[in-house]
Amino acid sequence: MISDAEVHKSMGAGDSSLDPVVRRAVELELEAICNNMHFSASQRNCAFLRYVVSETLAGRSEEIKERILGKELFGRPITYDTGSDAVVRVRANEVRKRLGCYYDEHESQAGWRIQLPIRTYVPTFLRDAIETPAEILPVAKDVADAPPLEQNTLSLSQMMIPTLIALFLCAATFRWHVFSGTPYLDFWETLLSGHTGVALILDADPADPHAVTTDDLRTVSPILQAVASFHASTQVRSDVPTHQEDQFVPIHITHRTPQPGDSQSAYVTVIPGSHAELWVGSNNLSALEHAINSMSDADVFPPALEVAIRRKTPSRLRIAKNEQITTQSLSGKGDIWKY
Repeated sequence: MISDAEVHKSMGAGDSSLDPVVRRAVELELEAICNNMHFSASQRNCAFLRYVVSETLAGRSEEIKERILGKELFGRPITYDTGSDAVVRVRANEVRKRLGCYYDEHESQAGWRIQLPIRTYVPTFLRDAIETPAEILPVAKDVADAPPLEQNTLSLSQMMIPTLIALFLCAATFRWHVFSGTPYLDFWETLLSGHTGVALILDADPADPHAVTTDDLRTVSPILQAVASFHASTQVRSDVPTHQEDQFVPIHITHRTPQPGDSQSAYVTVIPGSHAELWVGSNNLSALEHAINSMSDADVFPPALEVAIRRKTPSRLRIAKNEQITTQSLSGKGDIWKY
């Protein structure tokens, strides 16, 4: 719990004024975080956090840009298209969530918290109103000679900023309490890789009495929320995107199924690869909603979907309430996956 906290501004390029005691505290806090279960099981998340913290401590915060992170951490060419490749944004979002999970369960180890505010990749260091452990102090003489931290009088609105940040992180953690390597995270990262977002295609054929209409946006809203959490964009359409718009992953929602006699199940067809595509269909609205909610919720996400997105051939999953999910491999020839 942060009480009477003080936000230490992120250091810009060339700023070496950070107190050595604070620097040491942040370094110890970083090690404690990376050794915790929320980060230790994911080398990529830990490497991301180490990089941005180290660059900030070194006074190079102005160089922490999406393109630089893509090159240094993910092997992207310096000229890569950040608009169509969201790998840095997705990873930063995951690191934010894990920091929230960590601080929900742990106090800071050395008196300073590390946080990654939204809309930036530069971390901030938040001072807890607890006594800094003596073991982090370099030597008594250095502490005595070190200039005192600037004392500022804060307005009520300024004092509320850390609390608002903490409340936001708690809310995000409540909804997205996921751990490293979860099928949910891997599925959406794989599906969105190389794309700017999702084109949600409603089966709006007026000749079809079971067609999905715009009134059914409530049904598909969980997908919209899931995609938004990865900082990706969405389109809602009634037709398939043209080849000029292939940066969007098509997700087809339909009231038809490949098994018309099965009125209690939904079918999710996954077409993996660089031109990934999903088909979600059922002639039962409740079953359709159940499948969409399963895809969009980390707590009930079916691992079989993550396996399907990594396969080289299309797969179809049958999803029904209170029943085990079954998977069928498809040849990928013709229109076998289209309902």
